[in-house]
Amino acid sequence: MKRSTPASSTSEVCEPTKKKRNYKERLPVLRTRMSPAGLYHFLHNEDSPLSEKQIQAIQEMGFGSLLLLQIKKVPGSLAYWLVSNYDPIKGCVLDGKLPILEEDIYLSLGLPMGPNVVIEASNGDKCPVSLSVLEKFKSQFGNDSIDVKDILAKLPTQKEGGDDFKRNFIIYIFSALLGGVVGNQASLKLLKSLANTDSISDFNWCNFIKRKLANQVQSWQKEEFETKQLKENWFGGPIMALVFVYLDRCVFK
Repeated sequence: MKRSTPASSTSEVCEPTKKKRNYKERLPVLRTRMSPAGLYHFLHNEDSPLSEKQIQAIQEMGFGSLLLLQIKKVPGSLAYWLVSNYDPIKGCVLDGKLPILEEDIYLSLGLPMGPNVVIEASNGDKCPVSLSVLEKFKSQFGNDSIDVKDILAKLPTQKEGGDDFKRNFIIYIFSALLGGVVGNQASLKLLKSLANTDSISDFNWCNFIKRKLANQVQSWQKEEFETKQLKENWFGGPIMALVFVYLDRCVFK
């Protein structure tokens, strides 16, 4: 499949005289706080390297493939083009020529695709187990409003791995990288599925990412194109997953 990118006009390509082009204007960059940079620095921190127990904990959850992460950012212009052209209803780009399936996310990211559906807590959830896990999680930070940077700062200190480390790791990557958050606050609704950390690998995280992608793209496209506020709206979805799948699936010639 040939790579499909935002096209330049023939006159621009064949223009005989050199002119300074405004590439930022021609190729918009996606505004997003979802970035692999924080995870990259945590995984490759020479001053505080991962302990064997932390590595083991990440592998036990089924997220061992992330230990191989070698990128700090995704291409902003490609990200903008993909989010602009992704069909959140059909789950595809390139007018249906490139479907984004759960299996594609699994093959690109290597995350668990287990039998259990990831469930987030609803507003006002009174489940005793969910509330207990939520209170225990908050007690690590001493406040109710938890920034993703707070969790990232906590992870290197938990050298023994364990339940708190596992929950922090999952909440962080889905708040800062693979979930659906526009701002800097961590999304704690996911704790409803993290009561038993031994079962994390049994969930279908690829399905969860696909659902988050569809919801966030639909919301972004509505704001971006209906309000005509081009390049002004923040995207809070799993853009790295979309970019990885696109690059994996396409054959560039």
